[in-house]
Amino acid sequence: MSTALGRGAPILHPTGDLRRRLLDPDSLAARQARADRLLAAEGAGHLVHDLPVRADGRTASLESRPWRIDPIPLVLDAGTFQWLSLCVAERMEALEAVVRDLYGARSLVAERVVPAEALASTGRYRVDAVGSTPRRWITTYAVDVVLDADGMWWHVQDLVDAPPGLGYALLDRSVMTRVLPDLSARADVVSLARFPSRLLRALAATSTVDSPRTVVYSAGIDHPSYVDHSYLAVQLGVNLVEGADLVVRQRKVWLRTLDGLEPVDVLYRRVEDPKLDPLAVAAVGNVGVPGLLLAERAGGVSLANAHGAGVVEDPAIVPFVRAAIDRLAPLTQTLPEYDGSVPTLASVPLAPGSISPDLDHTSAVVRLFAVHDGERVHVLPGGTGRVLAPGDDPAEPTACTAKDVWVLGWTPAPVVEPPRLPQVDFGRSVPTRAADALYWTNRAAERAEAMARTMRVISARLEQDPGLATMSSGAWCERMGAMTDRVIRRSVGEPLGSGPELSTRLSEVGDAVAAEIGALLAEATTVREFLSVTTGRVLSHLAELRSSLQRHVTVVDDLDAVLADFAAIAGLWQESTVRGPAWRIGDTGRRLERCLVVVDLLEGALDLDRQRPDTVAPVLEVLLAANDSLVAYRRRHRSEIEPELAVRLLVNDQSNPRSLAASVDRLAEHVDDGENALGERFVESARACLLLPPDRMIPELRELIESAGTGMVGRWFSTPVDPIPMTFDGPGTT
Repeated sequence: MSTALGRGAPILHPTGDLRRRLLDPDSLAARQARADRLLAAEGAGHLVHDLPVRADGRTASLESRPWRIDPIPLVLDAGTFQWLSLCVAERMEALEAVVRDLYGARSLVAERVVPAEALASTGRYRVDAVGSTPRRWITTYAVDVVLDADGMWWHVQDLVDAPPGLGYALLDRSVMTRVLPDLSARADVVSLARFPSRLLRALAATSTVDSPRTVVYSAGIDHPSYVDHSYLAVQLGVNLVEGADLVVRQRKVWLRTLDGLEPVDVLYRRVEDPKLDPLAVAAVGNVGVPGLLLAERAGGVSLANAHGAGVVEDPAIVPFVRAAIDRLAPLTQTLPEYDGSVPTLASVPLAPGSISPDLDHTSAVVRLFAVHDGERVHVLPGGTGRVLAPGDDPAEPTACTAKDVWVLGWTPAPVVEPPRLPQVDFGRSVPTRAADALYWTNRAAERAEAMARTMRVISARLEQDPGLATMSSGAWCERMGAMTDRVIRRSVGEPLGSGPELSTRLSEVGDAVAAEIGALLAEATTVREFLSVTTGRVLSHLAELRSSLQRHVTVVDDLDAVLADFAAIAGLWQESTVRGPAWRIGDTGRRLERCLVVVDLLEGALDLDRQRPDTVAPVLEVLLAANDSLVAYRRRHRSEIEPELAVRLLVNDQSNPRSLAASVDRLAEHVDDGENALGERFVESARACLLLPPDRMIPELRELIESAGTGMVGRWFSTPVDPIPMTFDGPGTT
């Protein structure tokens, strides 16, 4: 057993010219701000972790968990990393041997290396995994290490159940290469770009299928590491799924998609052992996929990591792990165990304000990652550093600040790459949950934009002409109150009669806009693999604007920014999203909601019997502007705004993209493509409604659209799946 390089001169911060450039005090603040912006654009800040009720009424029960990337990376020289990678690779293989023995031969228990009572005392030892023989127990592995002030590396903890953080490490590097593009290239920083493909091969190696279908299995948006899961799915190019997306039938796992059930061969699980299968022994709650472990034992699906691997993480077993390793697979390279007695950890520099204004140095724990591809262990040439606040336990950092880990000048040994996995076209494979989220994302975006535009138009009119508030004894205010009630989907209340009452109502509209934006963000966050990176950045900015709406500090300029973001989202949806089933489902939601928006605003504005002649034109002007059609009207008609012409532009004019006719035409295209539940009868009925006078058209079209929306949900998103008969092969089978 060797501790070479265990004590000496390795450090975690740069030296020489690189140190001078990285610690340049004139650049650190700007770099920190840029890192914050880029991180938020990836959905890693408040965009994910500060979300309210979702569009369909479900609650995203989250705490606010944003984090930052400190722009000063941790730096490892080639020699230090080479030695650490040997330690990691050996320890991963040794833990594989320990876990395999605990669930197989149990020689460690028989020889009292691991006491039987210790295993019996922990729920992490999964009795339903005893006797299992997966190809690999530990496919992915993470380990935390720290460096003390004397240059000695210490082992803190192993993570082998569902090791978190690899997605964070890749995300941190993505951000830092944009924050410091010249420095990272000049310093000869080892790239992480090839590691996702190695991970994908490692996952495929757990299956006996030649070209396995792999998915990232997440517990969903409520999970603290959801950003990690989501980013990994994007980098791997596979679907991110949740328990509701999967079902077990005939001892195999299937993915619920728009085209029906599709087989899944490998689950890269980001879900902890107790939450995998509610039918398992000692399962926690009713989450997970019923029958999943039955399918695993039958060979119908592979789990990475295998069910039960997390036993060596349990505090009751950890004290015996070193002896178990020495018994089964003695290490040639090892690290001493960190037990809290180390007097001083190595200090690393921090950017000003990264944690607190008066803290410019602190300690950090380094998390390293490895995968086994069936042939050998591959260690990520980098990692993620987690900054320690004063008094932190390295196993549980409390400072929400990360550092990228740079490895300088290291050249990995040449490896003969296995043949590439066969290409498979999953273009039509859309999980029903993802389609559901895209549908509600687009509906929420359309409704929120309508609310914001109505609020902006009315606010601007009041600023430009305060006399509108008293026009015709408050008749204009009354119509504005009806329009705002309709656009926020509230029954029309007491008529408004004054400017102050209208201002109060507009504040309520702002609250409704903020809530709808939150619903949009909650849905969009779960389907980031369908959205472009640019869309993520727009959503991040929209989340910031939502905060000002919640604080009631919004001005007209802020609403202009909100509307610009919605215009960007709509444009990106049209131009940067592949026109497949997922796009058609989402666009159907947008067009249905646009129809409802136009109907709602028309109903609020068109009460001509109760309006005085002098208020008709000002009300119609707001109606057209709220539907983004005022410019189109003025270019076409040089006269004063007339009710008949305004209604025709919003209802029947197919050349106006905001009109009901244009939306119905788009829905007709989707009917022809077959990706909705509307049908030709819906199109015929909708077009017939558009020919009716407004007093009949509005209620009949609303009923038709709402019925169509209910049909979409029932057809694609609410089909029940009874898990019990799908768990077994059925009558007459064994």
